[in-house]
Amino acid sequence: MKRSVYIEQRRSLKMLLMLTTFLILTIIFLVQIDRLIRPTLKAICMEECRAFASRLIGKSIQETLIESPYDQSDFAMLLKNEEGDITALETNSVNVNVLQTQLLIGINEDLDKSRDAEIDVSLGTASGVWLFAGRGPSVPMRFLPIGSADVKLISTFESAGINQTCHKLVIVVNTHVAGAIPFCKTETDIKYEYILAETILIGDVPEGYASIGG
Repeated sequence: MKRSVYIEQRRSLKMLLMLTTFLILTIIFLVQIDRLIRPTLKAICMEECRAFASRLIGKSIQETLIESPYDQSDFAMLLKNEEGDITALETNSVNVNVLQTQLLIGINEDLDKSRDAEIDVSLGTASGVWLFAGRGPSVPMRFLPIGSADVKLISTFESAGINQTCHKLVIVVNTHVAGAIPFCKTETDIKYEYILAETILIGDVPEGYASIGG
């Protein structure tokens, strides 16, 4: 009787030892996999956040412009002399400020509505092996806007050739977002530019010209 009890205890101890060894090896394996995948997973999450935020901002801008259609002349007017030559370009600051406010409200509302939106990230893609890209189970990533987006309308002038200047009115949106995955969070800055208006200003071609600043 004592011998059978001893054998049974020894067998149980052996099973417990095997189970403990298996669990330790499994934990070590998972930790190593995590160390290998996590940096790539964070980089992918960052890019997914940028892509998602850019699509969201672009859609929000288009919806605002559809609801309140503007023409280029609503923002900038060319001033000419008696000979018809362009002498200056005057910006309508009132309309610029109105549109800037509309965009600011619309974009921030859309970002808030998309808070906690889930984006699936494939573990196969996170492995860094191109053969596994887009394959395997997915890790849900939550999209988290941080703070408020900053919206500005910027007027720029660029050289467009001999005695030609390109005037652009650009919507510039800056915001900060985060992507949260299990036991990890990544943050990134987003800068989105949308060309609202573009005009080529053409003057008389001089006999000689100099290109300054490229």
